[in-house]
Amino acid sequence: MTYTGMTLEETTVTYEMRLGPVVRAHITGTPAEVVHETGKDDLTLFDRSTSDRLDVLREVARTRMANGETDITLDFTTGA
Repeated sequence: MTYTGMTLEETTVTYEMRLGPVVRAHITGTPAEVVHETGKDDLTLFDRSTSDRLDVLREVARTRMANGETDITLDFTTGA
């Protein structure tokens, strides 16, 4: 099968998640592969180690949410 109009880009993205009704977390510098296909929305893919790191950072963000923060930004490499 041949795919035309499809490209794969290795890049870094800002991973965003909602932790509550008014709480958002943003994790900058997250390594990802983005699939671009003509006429379709981009698909962002994370490898297993990146996914595991995002789980850890999600818990860090939840701790900060418990302290009253509503717009949390973390860096993927440092966690700060």
